[in-house]
Amino acid sequence: MAGRPNRSASLQTAPLRAVEPDPAAVSLDKVKAILAPLDRAQKSKLFELVQAGHLEDDQMTVEVGRLIVAMLNGPRTEHARRIWTGWFDPVMLRTDQLMLAESRPPGCMHVVDASAWWFALLPHLRELAGRVQSDIATRASEHPLDRVLASPAAADWAEELRVRSLTVLRQRGVAGPLLATANSERLTLLRKRGLAGVAPLSMSDLAMLDSMLEHAPMWKGMVRPRETIGILHAVSEMAEHGSPDGAMHYALALINGSRDPDQALALHGMSPSPALVEAAVGHVQFGWQCLRQKLEDLHLGRPAPPQLTAGETVDRLQERAFRWYDALQGFGVERGGRNWAAVSAAVGRVTGLVEGEVVPVLSHRLLTLNASTSARPLIDPVRFINGFNHRLRRRGIAASTNPWLTAIGEHLAALFRQIGAYGREDALSTMADLCELAEEAGYPIEVTAIDKTLLGIAERALRDGRELNAGESRLIERVVTVATEERRRCRWWVSGELVSLLDAAQQRGIGPTPQ
Repeated sequence: MAGRPNRSASLQTAPLRAVEPDPAAVSLDKVKAILAPLDRAQKSKLFELVQAGHLEDDQMTVEVGRLIVAMLNGPRTEHARRIWTGWFDPVMLRTDQLMLAESRPPGCMHVVDASAWWFALLPHLRELAGRVQSDIATRASEHPLDRVLASPAAADWAEELRVRSLTVLRQRGVAGPLLATANSERLTLLRKRGLAGVAPLSMSDLAMLDSMLEHAPMWKGMVRPRETIGILHAVSEMAEHGSPDGAMHYALALINGSRDPDQALALHGMSPSPALVEAAVGHVQFGWQCLRQKLEDLHLGRPAPPQLTAGETVDRLQERAFRWYDALQGFGVERGGRNWAAVSAAVGRVTGLVEGEVVPVLSHRLLTLNASTSARPLIDPVRFINGFNHRLRRRGIAASTNPWLTAIGEHLAALFRQIGAYGREDALSTMADLCELAEEAGYPIEVTAIDKTLLGIAERALRDGRELNAGESRLIERVVTVATEERRRCRWWVSGELVSLLDAAQQRGIGPTPQ
Protein backbone atom coordinates (compact mmCIF):
# COMPACT_ATOMS: atom_id res chain seq x y z
CA MET A 1 0.00 0.00 0.00
CA ALA A 2 1.46 3.28 -1.12
CA GLY A 3 1.70 5.79 1.66
CA ARG A 4 2.47 9.46 1.79
CA PRO A 5 6.11 10.51 1.36
CA ASN A 6 8.02 10.74 4.60
CA ARG A 7 8.75 14.47 4.53
CA SER A 8 10.46 14.43 7.90
CA ALA A 9 12.93 11.85 6.56
CA SER A 10 13.71 13.95 3.50
CA LEU A 11 14.29 16.94 5.71
CA GLN A 12 16.65 14.96 7.84
CA THR A 13 18.64 13.71 4.84
CA ALA A 14 18.88 17.27 3.32
CA PRO A 15 19.72 19.63 6.14
CA LEU A 16 18.89 23.32 5.60
CA ARG A 17 21.74 25.63 4.80
CA ALA A 18 21.63 29.37 5.45
CA VAL A 19 21.87 31.35 2.21
CA GLU A 20 24.96 33.46 2.35
CA PRO A 21 24.34 37.10 1.33
CA ASP A 22 26.09 38.35 -1.76
CA PRO A 23 29.09 40.38 -0.52
CA ALA A 24 28.92 42.72 -3.50
CA ALA A 25 25.23 43.48 -2.85
CA VAL A 26 25.96 44.10 0.84
CA SER A 27 28.77 46.45 -0.09
CA LEU A 28 26.55 48.38 -2.50
CA ASP A 29 23.83 48.72 0.15
CA LYS A 30 26.40 50.19 2.50
CA VAL A 31 27.59 52.59 -0.21
CA LYS A 32 23.99 53.63 -0.92
CA ALA A 33 23.38 54.32 2.78
CA ILE A 34 26.50 56.49 2.87
CA LEU A 35 25.57 58.38 -0.30
CA ALA A 36 21.92 59.00 0.61
CA PRO A 37 22.49 62.08 2.83
CA LEU A 38 24.71 63.79 0.24
CA ASP A 39 23.31 66.56 -1.94
CA ARG A 40 23.25 66.48 -5.72
CA ALA A 41 26.52 68.39 -6.17
CA GLN A 42 28.36 66.04 -3.82
CA LYS A 43 27.02 62.97 -5.63
CA SER A 44 28.09 64.46 -8.97
CA LYS A 45 31.60 65.07 -7.66
CA LEU A 46 31.82 61.49 -6.39
CA PHE A 47 30.72 60.21 -9.80
CA GLU A 48 33.57 62.15 -11.40
CA LEU A 49 36.04 60.61 -8.93
CA VAL A 50 34.72 57.09 -9.57
CA GLN A 51 34.90 57.61 -13.35
CA ALA A 52 38.46 58.82 -12.95
CA GLY A 53 39.41 55.40 -11.54
CA HIS A 54 39.83 56.20 -7.86
CA LEU A 55 38.35 52.81 -6.93
CA GLU A 56 40.89 50.01 -7.26
CA ASP A 57 38.27 47.33 -8.06
CA ASP A 58 37.10 47.60 -11.70
CA GLN A 59 33.84 45.79 -10.98
CA MET A 60 33.05 48.09 -8.06
CA THR A 61 33.89 51.07 -10.24
CA VAL A 62 31.15 50.01 -12.66
CA GLU A 63 28.62 49.13 -9.94
CA VAL A 64 29.18 52.22 -7.80
CA GLY A 65 29.08 54.41 -10.90
CA ARG A 66 25.71 52.94 -11.89
CA LEU A 67 24.45 53.36 -8.33
CA ILE A 68 25.36 57.04 -8.25
CA VAL A 69 23.83 57.57 -11.70
CA ALA A 70 20.59 55.93 -10.55
CA MET A 71 20.50 58.16 -7.47
CA LEU A 72 21.21 61.28 -9.52
CA ASN A 73 18.70 60.51 -12.27
CA GLY A 74 15.91 59.38 -9.97
CA PRO A 75 12.60 58.24 -11.47
CA ARG A 76 12.66 60.63 -14.43
CA THR A 77 11.81 58.71 -17.59
CA GLU A 78 10.05 61.05 -20.07
CA HIS A 79 13.26 62.12 -21.71
CA ALA A 80 11.81 63.05 -25.10
CA ARG A 81 9.34 65.42 -23.49
CA ARG A 82 12.13 66.97 -21.40
CA ILE A 83 14.22 67.59 -24.50
CA TRP A 84 11.31 69.20 -26.35
CA THR A 85 10.14 71.40 -23.46
CA GLY A 86 13.77 72.41 -22.92
CA TRP A 87 13.34 74.87 -25.79
CA PHE A 88 11.06 76.91 -23.51
CA ASP A 89 13.14 76.80 -20.32
CA PRO A 90 14.40 80.41 -20.60
CA VAL A 91 10.89 81.75 -21.27
CA MET A 92 8.72 79.36 -19.26
CA LEU A 93 6.69 80.31 -16.18
CA ARG A 94 6.95 77.89 -13.28
CA THR A 95 4.95 79.83 -10.70
CA ASP A 96 1.18 79.56 -10.90
CA GLN A 97 -0.11 83.08 -10.25
CA LEU A 98 -0.63 84.19 -13.84
CA MET A 99 -2.41 80.95 -14.68
CA LEU A 100 -5.31 82.30 -12.60
CA ALA A 101 -5.43 85.67 -14.35
CA GLU A 102 -8.88 86.58 -15.62
CA SER A 103 -7.14 88.30 -18.55
CA ARG A 104 -3.77 86.62 -18.94
CA PRO A 105 -1.00 88.92 -20.23
CA PRO A 106 0.55 87.99 -23.60
CA GLY A 107 3.64 85.81 -23.77
CA CYS A 108 2.70 83.38 -21.00
CA MET A 109 4.07 79.90 -21.59
CA HIS A 110 3.57 77.98 -18.36
CA VAL A 111 5.20 74.63 -17.64
CA VAL A 112 1.72 73.08 -17.73
CA ASP A 113 1.04 74.65 -21.13
CA ALA A 114 4.28 73.28 -22.57
CA SER A 115 3.50 69.79 -21.32
CA ALA A 116 -0.03 69.96 -22.71
CA TRP A 117 1.27 70.99 -26.13
CA TRP A 118 3.76 68.11 -26.06
CA PHE A 119 1.07 65.54 -25.35
CA ALA A 120 -1.07 67.02 -28.13
CA LEU A 121 1.82 66.81 -30.61
CA LEU A 122 3.02 63.38 -29.46
CA PRO A 123 0.70 61.30 -31.74
CA HIS A 124 2.25 63.15 -34.69
CA LEU A 125 5.80 62.55 -33.42
CA ARG A 126 5.43 58.98 -32.18
CA GLU A 127 8.26 57.31 -34.12
CA LEU A 128 10.73 60.14 -33.62
CA ALA A 129 9.85 60.49 -29.92
CA GLY A 130 10.36 56.75 -29.48
CA ARG A 131 13.84 56.88 -30.95
CA VAL A 132 14.74 59.88 -28.80
CA GLN A 133 13.40 58.17 -25.70
CA SER A 134 15.33 54.95 -26.33
CA ASP A 135 18.61 56.70 -27.11
CA ILE A 136 18.50 59.02 -24.09
CA ALA A 137 17.43 56.18 -21.75
CA THR A 138 20.41 54.10 -22.90
CA ARG A 139 22.83 56.97 -22.35
CA ALA A 140 21.24 57.84 -18.98
CA SER A 141 21.85 54.32 -17.68
CA GLU A 142 25.58 55.06 -17.65
CA HIS A 143 25.75 58.85 -17.18
CA PRO A 144 23.92 61.51 -15.15
CA LEU A 145 20.85 62.65 -17.01
CA ASP A 146 21.83 66.33 -16.79
CA ARG A 147 25.00 65.59 -18.75
CA VAL A 148 23.13 63.49 -21.27
CA LEU A 149 20.60 66.26 -21.88
CA ALA A 150 23.45 68.75 -22.34
CA SER A 151 25.26 66.52 -24.86
CA PRO A 152 25.55 67.18 -28.62
CA ALA A 153 23.37 64.12 -29.27
CA ALA A 154 20.57 65.57 -27.16
CA ALA A 155 20.92 68.91 -28.97
CA ASP A 156 20.51 67.12 -32.30
CA TRP A 157 17.41 65.31 -31.06
CA ALA A 158 15.96 68.58 -29.72
CA GLU A 159 16.42 70.29 -33.06
CA GLU A 160 14.81 67.42 -34.94
CA LEU A 161 11.82 67.49 -32.56
CA ARG A 162 11.51 71.26 -32.98
CA VAL A 163 11.55 71.17 -36.77
CA ARG A 164 9.12 68.23 -36.90
CA SER A 165 6.76 70.03 -34.49
CA LEU A 166 6.71 73.12 -36.69
CA THR A 167 5.87 70.94 -39.68
CA VAL A 168 2.93 69.45 -37.78
CA LEU A 169 1.69 72.83 -36.57
CA ARG A 170 1.64 74.22 -40.09
CA GLN A 171 -0.31 71.36 -41.65
CA ARG A 172 -3.74 72.28 -42.93
CA GLY A 173 -6.61 71.25 -40.66
CA VAL A 174 -4.48 70.27 -37.67
CA ALA A 175 -5.01 73.40 -35.52
CA GLY A 176 -8.51 72.61 -34.20
CA PRO A 177 -7.89 68.98 -33.13
CA LEU A 178 -4.48 69.90 -31.74
CA LEU A 179 -5.95 72.68 -29.59
CA ALA A 180 -8.74 70.42 -28.33
CA THR A 181 -6.27 67.68 -27.36
CA ALA A 182 -3.97 70.16 -25.65
CA ASN A 183 -6.81 71.57 -23.56
CA SER A 184 -7.94 68.08 -22.59
CA GLU A 185 -4.44 67.10 -21.47
CA ARG A 186 -4.02 70.44 -19.74
CA LEU A 187 -7.09 69.92 -17.56
CA THR A 188 -5.54 66.75 -16.15
CA LEU A 189 -2.25 68.52 -15.46
CA LEU A 190 -4.03 71.47 -13.84
CA ARG A 191 -5.98 69.18 -11.52
CA LYS A 192 -2.74 67.53 -10.40
CA ARG A 193 -1.38 70.98 -9.65
CA GLY A 194 -4.50 71.99 -7.71
CA LEU A 195 -5.50 74.73 -10.15
CA ALA A 196 -9.14 75.33 -11.03
CA GLY A 197 -10.92 77.94 -13.11
CA VAL A 198 -8.00 78.43 -15.50
CA ALA A 199 -8.95 79.87 -18.89
CA PRO A 200 -8.42 77.33 -21.72
CA LEU A 201 -5.75 77.67 -24.36
CA SER A 202 -6.85 79.56 -27.45
CA MET A 203 -5.83 79.86 -31.08
CA SER A 204 -3.63 82.81 -30.13
CA ASP A 205 -1.79 80.50 -27.72
CA LEU A 206 -1.31 78.03 -30.56
CA ALA A 207 0.10 80.82 -32.73
CA MET A 208 2.43 81.79 -29.87
CA LEU A 209 3.64 78.17 -29.64
CA ASP A 210 4.46 78.20 -33.35
CA SER A 211 6.31 81.50 -33.07
CA MET A 212 8.21 80.46 -29.94
CA LEU A 213 9.35 77.22 -31.58
CA GLU A 214 10.43 79.23 -34.62
CA HIS A 215 12.61 81.57 -32.53
CA ALA A 216 13.62 79.23 -29.69
CA PRO A 217 17.24 78.80 -30.89
CA MET A 218 17.77 82.49 -30.04
CA TRP A 219 17.43 81.94 -26.31
CA LYS A 220 18.54 78.32 -26.03
CA GLY A 221 20.71 77.93 -22.93
CA MET A 222 20.34 81.54 -21.79
CA VAL A 223 20.12 82.35 -18.08
CA ARG A 224 17.51 84.94 -17.21
CA PRO A 225 19.21 88.21 -16.25
CA ARG A 226 18.13 89.68 -12.92
CA GLU A 227 19.17 93.31 -13.33
CA THR A 228 17.36 95.69 -15.65
CA ILE A 229 20.59 96.51 -17.49
CA GLY A 230 21.16 92.83 -18.20
CA ILE A 231 17.59 92.45 -19.45
CA LEU A 232 17.92 95.41 -21.82
CA HIS A 233 21.23 94.11 -23.13
CA ALA A 234 19.90 90.57 -23.72
CA VAL A 235 16.77 91.74 -25.54
CA SER A 236 18.72 94.27 -27.59
CA GLU A 237 21.24 91.61 -28.67
CA MET A 238 18.44 89.27 -29.71
CA ALA A 239 16.68 91.96 -31.73
CA GLU A 240 19.92 93.00 -33.44
CA HIS A 241 21.34 89.57 -34.27
CA GLY A 242 18.22 87.43 -34.33
CA SER A 243 14.64 88.51 -34.79
CA PRO A 244 12.51 91.32 -33.28
CA ASP A 245 9.68 88.84 -32.78
CA GLY A 246 11.91 86.41 -30.92
CA ALA A 247 13.33 89.24 -28.82
CA MET A 248 9.79 90.32 -27.94
CA HIS A 249 8.84 86.80 -26.84
CA TYR A 250 11.85 86.83 -24.56
CA ALA A 251 11.04 90.33 -23.24
CA LEU A 252 7.45 89.38 -22.45
CA ALA A 253 8.61 86.22 -20.69
CA LEU A 254 10.92 88.26 -18.47
CA ILE A 255 8.14 90.69 -17.58
CA ASN A 256 5.75 87.85 -16.82
CA GLY A 257 8.38 86.26 -14.61
CA SER A 258 9.28 89.37 -12.62
CA ARG A 259 5.94 91.24 -12.81
CA ASP A 260 8.01 94.39 -12.35
CA PRO A 261 6.57 97.54 -14.00
CA ASP A 262 9.94 99.31 -13.92
CA GLN A 263 11.52 96.59 -16.05
CA ALA A 264 8.56 96.70 -18.42
CA LEU A 265 8.89 100.49 -18.74
CA ALA A 266 12.61 100.20 -19.43
CA LEU A 267 11.99 97.66 -22.21
CA HIS A 268 9.25 99.82 -23.70
CA GLY A 269 11.51 102.86 -23.56
CA MET A 270 14.22 100.98 -25.43
CA SER A 271 11.88 99.55 -28.05
CA PRO A 272 8.22 100.70 -27.93
CA SER A 273 5.85 97.94 -28.90
CA PRO A 274 2.08 97.31 -28.88
CA ALA A 275 2.82 93.92 -27.32
CA LEU A 276 4.47 95.62 -24.33
CA VAL A 277 1.51 97.96 -23.96
CA GLU A 278 -0.83 94.97 -24.03
CA ALA A 279 1.34 93.26 -21.42
CA ALA A 280 1.23 96.34 -19.19
CA VAL A 281 -2.56 96.49 -19.37
CA GLY A 282 -2.73 92.76 -18.62
CA HIS A 283 -0.53 93.15 -15.55
CA VAL A 284 -2.58 96.11 -14.32
CA GLN A 285 -5.70 93.98 -14.60
CA PHE A 286 -4.03 91.07 -12.86
CA GLY A 287 -2.58 93.24 -10.08
CA TRP A 288 -6.00 94.64 -9.24
CA GLN A 289 -7.59 91.20 -9.55
CA CYS A 290 -5.16 89.85 -6.93
CA LEU A 291 -5.93 92.75 -4.60
CA ARG A 292 -9.68 92.27 -5.05
CA GLN A 293 -9.62 88.55 -4.36
CA LYS A 294 -7.32 88.99 -1.36
CA LEU A 295 -9.77 91.51 0.15
CA GLU A 296 -12.66 89.14 -0.50
CA ASP A 297 -10.71 86.38 1.22
CA LEU A 298 -9.76 88.50 4.24
CA HIS A 299 -13.07 90.22 4.89
CA LEU A 300 -15.90 88.48 3.09
CA GLY A 301 -15.17 84.78 3.52
CA ARG A 302 -14.62 84.12 -0.20
CA PRO A 303 -11.42 82.07 -0.25
CA ALA A 304 -8.92 83.02 -2.92
CA PRO A 305 -6.86 80.25 -4.54
CA PRO A 306 -3.62 80.03 -2.54
CA GLN A 307 -1.59 80.05 -5.76
CA LEU A 308 -3.06 83.44 -6.76
CA THR A 309 -1.20 85.50 -4.18
CA ALA A 310 1.41 82.92 -3.10
CA GLY A 311 1.25 84.12 0.50
CA GLU A 312 1.79 87.81 -0.30
CA THR A 313 0.25 90.31 2.12
CA VAL A 314 -2.57 92.62 1.14
CA ASP A 315 -0.19 95.59 1.52
CA ARG A 316 2.27 94.04 -0.94
CA LEU A 317 -0.52 93.34 -3.42
CA GLN A 318 -1.82 96.89 -3.10
CA GLU A 319 1.66 98.27 -3.72
CA ARG A 320 2.07 96.24 -6.91
CA ALA A 321 -1.40 97.16 -8.18
CA PHE A 322 -0.75 100.89 -7.80
CA ARG A 323 2.77 100.62 -9.26
CA TRP A 324 1.40 99.08 -12.45
CA TYR A 325 -1.39 101.67 -12.53
CA ASP A 326 1.13 104.50 -12.20
CA ALA A 327 3.29 103.00 -14.93
CA LEU A 328 0.53 103.20 -17.54
CA GLN A 329 1.31 106.77 -18.53
CA GLY A 330 4.79 105.66 -19.55
CA PHE A 331 3.19 103.17 -21.94
CA GLY A 332 0.99 105.89 -23.43
CA VAL A 333 -2.20 104.52 -21.88
CA GLU A 334 -4.28 107.59 -21.05
CA ARG A 335 -7.74 107.96 -19.59
CA GLY A 336 -10.34 107.62 -22.29
CA GLY A 337 -7.88 105.93 -24.65
CA ARG A 338 -8.24 102.58 -26.40
CA ASN A 339 -6.94 100.48 -23.51
CA TRP A 340 -8.44 102.50 -20.69
CA ALA A 341 -11.75 100.62 -20.47
CA ALA A 342 -10.02 97.40 -19.31
CA VAL A 343 -7.98 99.31 -16.71
CA SER A 344 -10.97 101.27 -15.46
CA ALA A 345 -13.03 98.11 -15.10
CA ALA A 346 -10.30 96.37 -13.06
CA VAL A 347 -9.86 99.34 -10.72
CA GLY A 348 -13.61 99.90 -10.50
CA ARG A 349 -14.24 96.35 -9.31
CA VAL A 350 -11.87 96.89 -6.38
CA THR A 351 -13.17 100.34 -5.41
CA GLY A 352 -16.74 99.06 -5.66
CA LEU A 353 -15.87 96.08 -3.49
CA VAL A 354 -14.24 98.27 -0.85
CA GLU A 355 -17.04 100.83 -0.70
CA GLY A 356 -19.94 98.44 -1.14
CA GLU A 357 -18.87 95.40 0.88
CA VAL A 358 -15.61 95.66 2.82
CA VAL A 359 -16.30 98.99 4.55
CA PRO A 360 -19.84 97.94 5.62
CA VAL A 361 -18.49 94.66 7.04
CA LEU A 362 -15.74 96.45 8.96
CA SER A 363 -18.20 99.12 10.11
CA HIS A 364 -20.47 96.45 11.54
CA ARG A 365 -17.54 94.91 13.39
CA LEU A 366 -16.59 98.33 14.77
CA LEU A 367 -20.13 99.08 15.94
CA THR A 368 -20.50 95.69 17.62
CA LEU A 369 -17.14 95.87 19.38
CA ASN A 370 -17.61 95.37 23.12
CA ALA A 371 -15.65 95.15 26.34
CA SER A 372 -14.95 91.44 25.89
CA THR A 373 -13.53 91.69 22.35
CA SER A 374 -10.17 93.09 21.30
CA ALA A 375 -9.89 96.17 19.13
CA ARG A 376 -6.40 95.20 17.96
CA PRO A 377 -7.45 92.99 14.97
CA LEU A 378 -9.44 95.88 13.50
CA ILE A 379 -6.68 98.49 13.51
CA ASP A 380 -4.76 97.24 10.46
CA PRO A 381 -7.87 96.72 8.26
CA VAL A 382 -9.14 100.23 9.06
CA ARG A 383 -5.68 101.66 8.43
CA PHE A 384 -5.50 99.79 5.13
CA ILE A 385 -8.83 101.21 3.92
CA ASN A 386 -7.74 104.72 4.86
CA GLY A 387 -4.44 104.32 3.03
CA PHE A 388 -6.19 102.80 0.02
CA ASN A 389 -8.63 105.72 -0.21
CA HIS A 390 -5.77 108.19 0.19
CA ARG A 391 -3.96 106.59 -2.75
CA LEU A 392 -7.12 106.80 -4.84
CA ARG A 393 -7.62 110.50 -4.06
CA ARG A 394 -4.01 111.30 -4.95
CA ARG A 395 -4.61 109.79 -8.38
CA GLY A 396 -7.90 111.55 -8.94
CA ILE A 397 -9.99 108.42 -8.47
CA ALA A 398 -13.22 109.09 -6.56
CA ALA A 399 -13.16 107.98 -2.93
CA SER A 400 -15.03 109.17 0.15
CA THR A 401 -12.94 111.35 2.45
CA ASN A 402 -13.90 109.32 5.51
CA PRO A 403 -15.84 106.09 5.01
CA TRP A 404 -16.41 105.58 8.75
CA LEU A 405 -19.71 106.70 10.30
CA THR A 406 -19.74 109.21 13.16
CA ALA A 407 -21.60 106.59 15.20
CA ILE A 408 -18.38 104.53 15.13
CA GLY A 409 -16.46 107.34 16.82
CA GLU A 410 -19.17 107.76 19.44
CA HIS A 411 -19.25 104.02 20.12
CA LEU A 412 -15.48 103.73 20.52
CA ALA A 413 -15.38 106.73 22.89
CA ALA A 414 -18.12 105.25 25.04
CA LEU A 415 -16.35 101.89 25.11
CA PHE A 416 -13.14 103.63 26.13
CA ARG A 417 -14.82 105.14 29.21
CA GLN A 418 -16.53 101.85 29.97
CA ILE A 419 -13.26 99.90 29.98
CA GLY A 420 -11.71 102.42 32.36
CA ALA A 421 -14.61 102.17 34.77
CA TYR A 422 -14.35 98.36 34.98
CA GLY A 423 -10.95 98.48 36.71
CA ARG A 424 -9.54 95.63 34.62
CA GLU A 425 -5.88 94.67 34.85
CA ASP A 426 -5.52 95.04 31.07
CA ALA A 427 -7.39 98.36 31.03
CA LEU A 428 -4.43 100.43 29.82
CA SER A 429 -3.57 98.20 26.83
CA THR A 430 -7.26 97.81 25.88
CA MET A 431 -7.86 101.57 26.11
CA ALA A 432 -4.67 102.23 24.11
CA ASP A 433 -5.93 99.95 21.32
CA LEU A 434 -9.27 101.75 21.33
CA CYS A 435 -7.48 105.11 21.09
CA GLU A 436 -5.43 103.92 18.13
CA LEU A 437 -8.49 102.46 16.41
CA ALA A 438 -10.57 105.60 16.97
CA GLU A 439 -7.78 107.77 15.60
CA GLU A 440 -7.53 105.60 12.47
CA ALA A 441 -11.31 105.92 12.05
CA GLY A 442 -10.98 109.70 12.16
CA TYR A 443 -12.55 110.23 15.58
CA PRO A 444 -9.75 110.66 18.16
CA ILE A 445 -10.87 109.98 21.71
CA GLU A 446 -10.57 113.02 23.94
CA VAL A 447 -8.30 112.67 26.97
CA THR A 448 -8.94 115.10 29.83
CA ALA A 449 -7.24 115.88 33.13
CA ILE A 450 -10.54 115.59 34.99
CA ASP A 451 -10.84 111.88 34.16
CA LYS A 452 -9.54 110.63 37.52
CA THR A 453 -10.07 107.00 36.51
CA LEU A 454 -7.75 107.41 33.53
CA LEU A 455 -5.22 109.30 35.67
CA GLY A 456 -5.19 106.42 38.14
CA ILE A 457 -4.77 103.76 35.42
CA ALA A 458 -1.84 105.67 33.92
CA GLU A 459 -0.19 106.20 37.31
CA ARG A 460 -0.43 102.52 38.27
CA ALA A 461 1.19 101.52 34.99
CA LEU A 462 4.01 103.99 35.58
CA ARG A 463 4.65 102.84 39.12
CA ASP A 464 4.49 99.14 38.19
CA GLY A 465 7.80 99.60 36.43
CA ARG A 466 6.85 97.19 33.63
CA GLU A 467 7.81 97.83 30.03
CA LEU A 468 5.06 99.61 28.13
CA ASN A 469 4.17 98.78 24.55
CA ALA A 470 4.02 101.51 21.91
CA GLY A 471 0.27 102.08 22.21
CA GLU A 472 0.37 102.26 25.99
CA SER A 473 3.29 104.69 25.87
CA ARG A 474 1.43 106.99 23.47
CA LEU A 475 -1.68 107.01 25.64
CA ILE A 476 0.30 107.73 28.82
CA GLU A 477 2.19 110.52 27.08
CA ARG A 478 -1.13 112.06 26.09
CA VAL A 479 -2.40 111.80 29.66
CA VAL A 480 0.79 113.29 31.08
CA THR A 481 0.68 116.12 28.52
CA VAL A 482 -2.88 117.16 29.42
CA ALA A 483 -2.07 116.79 33.13
CA THR A 484 0.97 119.05 32.73
CA GLU A 485 -1.07 121.64 30.86
CA GLU A 486 -3.74 121.50 33.55
CA ARG A 487 -1.14 122.05 36.26
CA ARG A 488 0.27 125.09 34.45
CA ARG A 489 -3.19 126.51 33.92
CA CYS A 490 -4.30 126.00 37.54
CA ARG A 491 -1.18 127.01 39.46
CA TRP A 492 -2.88 127.33 42.86
CA TRP A 493 -4.82 124.09 42.96
CA VAL A 494 -4.84 120.77 41.19
CA SER A 495 -6.20 117.37 42.24
CA GLY A 496 -4.11 114.96 44.23
CA GLU A 497 -4.53 112.32 41.50
CA LEU A 498 -2.99 114.69 38.96
CA VAL A 499 -0.05 115.55 41.20
CA SER A 500 0.56 111.88 41.96
CA LEU A 501 0.49 111.01 38.25
CA LEU A 502 3.00 113.72 37.34
CA ASP A 503 5.27 112.55 40.15
CA ALA A 504 5.17 108.97 38.80
CA ALA A 505 5.81 110.27 35.28
CA GLN A 506 8.82 112.29 36.45
CA GLN A 507 10.29 109.19 38.06
CA ARG A 508 9.97 107.34 34.76
CA GLY A 509 11.43 110.26 32.82
CA ILE A 510 8.17 111.10 31.03
CA GLY A 511 7.00 114.65 30.51
CA PRO A 512 8.70 117.99 31.18
CA THR A 513 10.94 118.54 34.17
CA PRO A 514 9.14 120.69 36.77
CA GLN A 515 10.52 124.24 37.16
